[in-house]
Amino acid sequence: MTALDQLAGMHVLFLNWRDPSHPQAGGAETYCFEIARRWAEVGVQVTLFTSRYPGAASHDSWEGVSIRRNGGTFGVYSAAARHLRGSRREYDAVVDFQNGIPFFSPLFAPRWTARVCVIHHVHQDQFDLRFDWPLNMVGRVLEKQASRLVYRGCPIVAVSPSTREEVRRRLGFNNPIYLVPNGAPPPPEVRLPRSATPTIAVVNRLVPHKRIDLLLQAVPALLRRWPDLHIDIAGDGSELEGLQKLAAKLGLGLVVDFHGHVDEDRKRELLTRAWLTVVPSRAEGWGLAVIEANSMGTPALAFEVPGLRDAIQDGRNGWLLPPSTDLAEGIHHALDELSVAGVPERMAHQCLAWAAGFSWDDSAVRLAEVVLAESRRVQQHRKPRRKISDLSVVAQFEAEDGDALERVMKASLQPTDAWIRRENAFRLLLHGCDEVLALKKLRRLGVEVEEASVTLAKSRDLLHGIEKNLTWPPPTQPV
Repeated sequence: MTALDQLAGMHVLFLNWRDPSHPQAGGAETYCFEIARRWAEVGVQVTLFTSRYPGAASHDSWEGVSIRRNGGTFGVYSAAARHLRGSRREYDAVVDFQNGIPFFSPLFAPRWTARVCVIHHVHQDQFDLRFDWPLNMVGRVLEKQASRLVYRGCPIVAVSPSTREEVRRRLGFNNPIYLVPNGAPPPPEVRLPRSATPTIAVVNRLVPHKRIDLLLQAVPALLRRWPDLHIDIAGDGSELEGLQKLAAKLGLGLVVDFHGHVDEDRKRELLTRAWLTVVPSRAEGWGLAVIEANSMGTPALAFEVPGLRDAIQDGRNGWLLPPSTDLAEGIHHALDELSVAGVPERMAHQCLAWAAGFSWDDSAVRLAEVVLAESRRVQQHRKPRRKISDLSVVAQFEAEDGDALERVMKASLQPTDAWIRRENAFRLLLHGCDEVLALKKLRRLGVEVEEASVTLAKSRDLLHGIEKNLTWPPPTQPV
């Protein structure tokens, strides 16, 4: 039984700025709803409280998720506070999805309610792009100093190692931080043939920090080397009109097609036929656009900035450019590689393998593990952990009695720890500890540590989880 199954019967409130039907919905809304609907499928009563946009109903229901809309772009925060105060005994847990400005749910939810905060990325620099002084400073204080005080002790969920690092370094949070990455769409049953001529497809929200204008500015230089180059840009947002004007100014009317908002089938078609997708953002919490392209077998190119450096394995599922690199030169290099016989097929295979390691089912379970652990802590009136570590350890060993050890692990390990078993061989992913502490945990479980393999977890272990293919015996290492 997974942690998600153990949440069945609970009533959980999701607080998110927008819902998936909002005209400006993006990756954060996809993340929230993909998890919410999976929770509802197993019997969790999920209410999503979000802002109300013109023409939207105040109450709705999608795939078992009850949606309540109230307040506008900024009024949703006070509306959510009133809702929480008026429903103090209704919810067993609150999952607060922070999008720059937090909901501050710990101020309004009772102490017996589990409270978890999900952070996609840190917005400190983006407040300058959206607001003038002094509102940009207000946004920074709310996200940093105020948020750090209000959420003190609450478990934080980050979607990537980069986001966790930014939450530590820039916001100064000392909370326990767990990684729950985005999922990925399933690969196509039949993959369309790649375009015969070089094609770049971009499917993203068209907002300032995505910097799609950099791609358009690079196109004239690219055309000198690739005269048949075509650019497909799909998506909507505040920058659409400006980007269309820029394309016209650069004389790219026959080279660039703006498709606006597209449905999933059209998105898959554009990404599958493309040679490459380009994500020139200044920073991301993750790289959902990268993984969506990878799931169609298409590599991505981006600058080596937070979030995107986690989503792209340089040279395998795409390319990472130093931030000072000329974008046109980087795209030239990628297209040159993709024009070599055999390279597109090899990279497509690597893209599909990387994307296959992410699934919304797994993300739903991993977030449930955090909520379940916090719910148990609150019910037992235990204080939050004071000593926090972002290290994780992968341990692999063989037990004489696998059934007995499994019973001990179920009773002793935290819901956020993960393990798999093949006959009497075990592989564990232990969070919040180094190798020394991991060995102590193994001894308490009754494991013969002298024959165990214990190593610090790598980024891939944290994002994909523990590998399903156990190899035994493990490589020897001193303990």
